[in-house]
Parts: sequence; C-alpha cells; structure tokens
Amino acid sequence: MIREFQSKDLDTVMNIWLEGNQQAHSFIDPQFFKQNYDIVKMLIPMSTVYVQDLNGVKGFIGVTENYISGLFVVPEYRGQGIGKALVEKAKQRHSELLVHVYKKNSSAINFFLSQQFEIINESINEESNEPELLMRCDIQHHVKIGKCAL
Repeated sequence: MIREFQSKDLDTVMNIWLEGNQQAHSFIDPQFFKQNYDIVKMLIPMSTVYVQDLNGVKGFIGVTENYISGLFVVPEYRGQGIGKALVEKAKQRHSELLVHVYKKNSSAINFFLSQQFEIINESINEESNEPELLMRCDIQHHVKIGKCAL
C-alpha cells in the first residue's frame, strides 16, 4: 500500500536512503552521504513523501514541487514494481516531473527512461563533482466523462 509519509517512518526512510545511495553510487565517497545525512533528515518532512508500506516501509519517493528529490527501494524488493508504483503516485499529482540522475548510475537512468522520462540536460553536480543528467517526464492527464455526465 502506498501511503503518505508519517513521522514514525523517518528512521526507516533514512536507513533506506543511506544504504541506497551508498549502493547505487559506489563512485562517490560514502562519507559524502554520511555528511549529508542530517540535512536530508531535516528536509524529508518538508517534502511530499510517499512510502510503499508492505508490512513495513520498503521504498519511498520524495517530491518537492515537481522535482523528484529521491526514489529508493529496499534492495531485496527491487524489480517488483515498487519504484514504478511510487513514480505513478507522483505522476497523479503533477503534469511534469524532473529528476537528476548521476550519469554513472545506468540502472537509474534506464529505470526512468522506462517510465517515459527523457534526458534533457547534462551537467556537473556541484557537491559531488560528478556528471549528472536532468530527466523530465511530461504527464498527460485524461479526464473521462461518460454519456450520462453531460
């Protein structure tokens, strides 16, 4: 079940965030994420966050305005549609989504491409000094009205 983040989820979400970043970004010094841990922990409750709760939080997506600030799934639950479901939840709320992905993180790039995102820009991340891609998804919302609703 996807639900809104609750304050009781914070420690679990942060553990998923730290582990996910260290696994997906082996090309970045692990201290980088540890140094940013407290800042992220403070910012998470200020974002719109949805969690996939399957007898405990197994993944989450954080969105600030129309920007995906984080999408993480517990390793043993990856490839089971959790990331896709979380992105779909964000798509329900926005007509455009943006996300930065490190260029060396090919699995994340491929995931977002499979979710109809396109690469629109490449730059260097100022904090990590690593190349990253800006990806965008334009979402078309269709409202269906039946014959009786005229």
